[in-house]
Amino acid sequence: MGEYLHHKYGLDFRCLRYPGVISVNTPPGGGTTDYAVQIFHDALSTGHHECYLRPDTRLPMMHISDCHRATVEFMQTPDCQLSLRTYNIAAMSFTPEEVAQEIRKHLPHLKVTYNPDSVRQTIADSWPVRFDDSNARRDWGWAPAFGLEELVTDMLLSVRDKRTREGFLVS
Repeated sequence: MGEYLHHKYGLDFRCLRYPGVISVNTPPGGGTTDYAVQIFHDALSTGHHECYLRPDTRLPMMHISDCHRATVEFMQTPDCQLSLRTYNIAAMSFTPEEVAQEIRKHLPHLKVTYNPDSVRQTIADSWPVRFDDSNARRDWGWAPAFGLEELVTDMLLSVRDKRTREGFLVS
């Protein structure tokens, strides 16, 4: 509809397709990519995370700061620079085992077990392992600031601070 209204009436319609967004401020709600937030809470509270996806399930993800910045940059891009009305944005793709290995660089005691949930695993298996954001990079200069290493460092610090402020123990 937005594409139609843009072409028919000149409406400045813009749309972004986001990967899984990782934030300390939104509690995991059971979605397919929510393990990538829960693992940080579990690592700092109990040192154990039970993952509902297979260890090799690769999914596209993004730090919330990159999500916010991409949205603002996209909305500020002059219309004449846009060759499309809908863009993918991407930052990184990783598996549960890869994020666990990166966390273990900071918290070597982290134990992760895998108990795949058939519904969420089926959903994850239907998603692309990477988003092609080459159009966004070309048209408006999109580039993420956070890779896996930066995401893990920031999330561990942010979750630790949040748990401390809320009076919870941190392991």
